Formats: sequence, C-alpha cells, structure tokens
Amino acid sequence: MQRKKLYHFYLLTGLLWLLSMSATQAADTLQLPKQNWLFAIDPLRVGEAQQWYHTDFKSQDWDKVNLPHCFSTDPRYFFYTGAAWYRQQLDLQDVPANRRLFLHFGAVFYKCKVYLNDQLVGGHEGGYTPFEVELTAKLNAGKNVVAIWVDNSWDTTTIPGARRGVEVDDPIANQVVPWINYGGITRECWLLSRPAQFIQRVKIEATPDLAKGSARLTVHALLSEDSHLPLQYTIIDPQGKTIRCKWTNANGYTLTSLPAAAVKLWDQDHPFLYHLQCIAGTDTLVQSFAIRKVEVKGTRFLLNGHPIKMGGANRPLDYPGLGSMEPDSVIAKDMGLMKAAGMEFSRFCHYPVSENTLNWMDEHGMLIIEEAGNWQLAPAQMADPAIRKTYAQQLREMITRDWNHPCIIAWSVGNEFHSYRPEGIQWVKDMKAFAQALDSPRLVTFASRFVSSPRLVNKPEDEASNYVDFISANIYGNYAAQLEHVHAIYPNKPVFVSEFGIRTDKVKSEAHRIAHVKEAMEAFRQADYVIGACLWTFNDYLSRFPGTDANGYRPWGAVDPNRNKRGLYDYLQEAFAPLVITQAGWKQQALVVQVSARNDFPLYPTEGYKLQYNGSEVTIPALQPGEQATVTLPATASPQALLTLIRPGGFVIHSEKIQ
Repeated sequence: MQRKKLYHFYLLTGLLWLLSMSATQAADTLQLPKQNWLFAIDPLRVGEAQQWYHTDFKSQDWDKVNLPHCFSTDPRYFFYTGAAWYRQQLDLQDVPANRRLFLHFGAVFYKCKVYLNDQLVGGHEGGYTPFEVELTAKLNAGKNVVAIWVDNSWDTTTIPGARRGVEVDDPIANQVVPWINYGGITRECWLLSRPAQFIQRVKIEATPDLAKGSARLTVHALLSEDSHLPLQYTIIDPQGKTIRCKWTNANGYTLTSLPAAAVKLWDQDHPFLYHLQCIAGTDTLVQSFAIRKVEVKGTRFLLNGHPIKMGGANRPLDYPGLGSMEPDSVIAKDMGLMKAAGMEFSRFCHYPVSENTLNWMDEHGMLIIEEAGNWQLAPAQMADPAIRKTYAQQLREMITRDWNHPCIIAWSVGNEFHSYRPEGIQWVKDMKAFAQALDSPRLVTFASRFVSSPRLVNKPEDEASNYVDFISANIYGNYAAQLEHVHAIYPNKPVFVSEFGIRTDKVKSEAHRIAHVKEAMEAFRQADYVIGACLWTFNDYLSRFPGTDANGYRPWGAVDPNRNKRGLYDYLQEAFAPLVITQAGWKQQALVVQVSARNDFPLYPTEGYKLQYNGSEVTIPALQPGEQATVTLPATASPQALLTLIRPGGFVIHSEKIQ
C-alpha cells in the first residue's frame, strides 16, 4: 500500500522538519531516525518495575543499534531469548494541531509494548504482521521519548511456540519451535501523520468475465472511527492512464465495471497491475490491485480459465547476519533465483510473508499460498480458546493486510497439525469459515502430513482435507503410492504437494539427492490431479530443532545459506521449466531451434518467451501445453556463445552450448 505525501518529515539530528506540498494531497509518512537507537537486553525482566521506559531513566550507556534490528543475529546478543528494550528521543516541533500521529511497525517479534513520555500507549502480540500505536494524546511539542519493550520468548501459549500433549516419538521436539525466534524490531517502522478522519484500508475485488473480456470491481473502504466522509475513486491502468468509470453504491460497497478494452489479466508471465486512488476528505490512499480469476474445478486449478501446474519452493525467512530481516536486496536475490528456476507456485513458510516480498511477487508474477502460524499445534492447543483467539488475531491481521495482493491465491490455516483428530477437523472448519468471512473469493487449504496415511485416513471425513478447497500434502518419499492414496480418498480434489525433498546430509552425494527428487517429479507427472509441487526448501535455515546439523543449519536447500546454487537447483530449473528445447541445429547460416511446451508437469500457456544466441534474439510464438514451434535465429556460430531461453521479465530459465 502506498499513500501520497503532503508532508515529508525528515529527522535530522533528532529534529523533525515539516515540508508542505500540495494542499490537495494527503499527509502521511514521517521518517523516524533509523540510527543510534539505544538498546539493552533485560534478562531478569526488571525493566518495567525499574521504569526503563521513563523519560529521565539513565540509558546513555546502553548500546546503540540501527533499525530494523534483529538482536538474535547481533553478535553481542546472538540467539538471546528474553526481554529487551529500545529507546529514542524525538524532537517534534511543527506537527499540525489538527493531525493524528501514529507509530507504525512492519513487524516486531514477538510481544511488544510501546511507551511514550512515561505512558503505555499500546502493544501487540505476533511476530510477522504490522500494527500501529496512536501517539497523539501523549505527544509533546518538542522533546518526546519513545521506549519499546520486546520479548521473543516462546511457550505453549504463543504462536509460534512449543507444543503440549502431542503424540510424537521425540518428546524433546515438543519443547522448541523449529525455526529461530529472531527477536527485535525486525521490519521497518515509521511515523504516520493523518487527518482526524482517514482511510484505514481498502479492499478491492476485481472479477473478470472471461467470455466477454470485461471486469467487475467491488470496493470497500474502511474509514477511521466515527467517519462518514464521502469517497471518491480513480482507477489507473498498467500504462498509467486514468480509466473513466461510473460508480454505484450497494450495501456498503462501491461497484464499477471495466470494458474489455481496459482489462489486462494478471498472470505469472504478464503481471499487469492497476492502482486505485481513494480520496476521503483530505486523506488519499493509493492501492495496487490486479484483475485475474482463480478457480478450482474438479481436480484442476485454473488461472484465468487455463489449467495450471507449477513448481515451487518453501523459503524459510533466514539469511546469514540478518536473521528474519529482509532488505530489498535479499528479496530481489531470492525471488530472482526462484523465478528463474520456475519456483512460481509456493507455500513459502509457516508465517506471514513480508509486504515487500509480496509486492515483488505481484510485480513479477509468482503465486503463493500464505499461511498463518499453526505449526503442529497439539489437539489440546487447538481446542484452547485463548490460543484460538491469538491465532484468529494473527490470521485476521495477515488477511486484512494482504487481501489486495494478486500473487496470493489461497490462505493456509496451518501445517502438520493433527488433522485427523476431532480438534484438528474442527479447527479447519472454523478457521476456514473465519478466513472466508474476511475474504470470501480466496481459496483455503492447510498442509497435511496425515492425509496420505492409509493407517489414519480411509474415507473423506477421516481427515480435515475433506473441508478445504484443495488438498495440500507434505510427502517425503514413496511419492507415487502416497499420492495414489490421497487421490483414492479425494478423487474430486486437486492436490498441491506443499513439501517434498531430502536433506543434503541424508544422502551420499548431491547426485543421490537429485535422483530422489527425480523420482518425485516422475510421480507428479503421472498424477494428473497434482497442481503444484513445492520443494522443502529453497534455502538452508538455522534451527535448534532436534536433528539439526552441528553448524546450526538444516541443509534442505536447493541453495546454501549464502544462496550458492547446489546441483539440485540446476536440476529443478530444467524440471520446472514450461518449455523444452527439443532440437537445435545449423541451416544456411541460421540456428534452427525446436521448442516444445510441456504437457505434463509443469503445465501452463506461454507467451512472450524468447531465444537468444550470439547477439540474435527471436520471440517464440505463443504455445499451449503440448504444442511445438520451430524458431530460426540469424546468427553466426561461436564456441563461446550460449543458446538462452528467456521468459518475460528477463529471467533466464535455460542455456546451452550449440555445436
């Protein structure tokens, strides 16, 4: 989400300077100082009793850190678990009297309390979703002291957290969460200046009519409390042109239609984005959205009416020296590697993905199932009203933040919990209903490790997969037999393989690991109902879970912790490619190349793909699955030149030397 700025605020040596722009634009983002925050750990948890948040508290000897900050990767506090404090002085001189000031956090892990000028002004629980605290009532003109208490501890009541009463072979595994509890102010934070009445968020549902080519838009703007301001909307197309629309109101929603000439459908290779400008009084919000249609029909997954099958990979949020912090450079590196390898349809991780990552996927065309954090909760926990309330809050925050992202095709309500137990079945029923009450158009699923078990599941109602829109199954080995069992129980549902793979330290060599994944790919290609296959994992990640290597990493990745490619990455880049070069040879000073579109797995239409060789470039004709094309490149042979296959967006998906 972006907002137009009336005031750009710059804090230079602690002083906030206010610069006015056009009076027709909204005031918004105020930049907080990112450097020289005072920081201290609080291992004995005495900070609140000793009022470490107090304006006059002597904190000058605290360490200095820069935001975002992950104290778990700071060498001084490596893997520290417990309470910690951040302090900063803000000199606010020229904030208009008729404005409201908010402190916005992209994420703080895990619990947080915010103090302003000695007073508690807000707090939050949950480590991956944004929240805001209003500062207006406690704000001074001039010196202000902000203190932020953070606690990354986990127990059986936190999400993520430890399990209780769960039937597993290893009781040690009950005591730890399988990824690092990276603590701190781990994503960007900033000040927001808003009018007294403002736009909180807007929800846009864009539904195309595939037969007519037109689209219907339904818009719901949520305004601040006691606000009844009239709303004005403007739509900007992918080329930056304004689309003239006639708006109508019905049941609290605003509706309009776009003619076929104004509609460009979003997909993995053509990620066309529109923008909606919403004006309420003096506040303006600009929200991106896309027009695309996601459906499940029988065992098929359809994107804009086309059957789709794609590869993908889980991506635990972990980078050396950064932990769960995710600067744009890391996002671009990881997403670029995944896109080039055809890892385009993924359940990324067991918690909400960062907004900047979702923006990248919107802009470059990737599909994601976004999951809120029920990782192997025990039956007793899923029945606990307090845990259900905490989870519902996290699910709500994820959905309301992300419902306008076209890359998100489904919500997941958990991973590997006891989905065959009554508590697990009821959890899926309730959380699916909760999610769809917030966002009815999207599909709902969860990742099951029990759905493929003949011992536990022999009829549809034995397991919670009976109640979701498509099945997500975590399968490790014996792929064909397990898939056949799932399909026998649920013959009318598509299957997304949400996890598969094998660790580097569980095989003799990388060649053996590739052979294991080849076996899996053959099973996926033989099973027409498999719509996606998501490797566990794209990258290695730190963990203290039982069975982790002595170096602290779980080596599941197609790339290592520093994103160096392993042999499995190269294999999957070929296996997940929608096009295959079946023949290439020279004829009369030209390179003649035959290209085939896969008709098994992956499977989707291609358009705008190119071949390059030694300075020559030709666009491959649009191909449906199973079709072929012969392309001629006027070129001169060179022993150093590579024949390169490039997908829209400039991502190289194949290269080879031509004799």
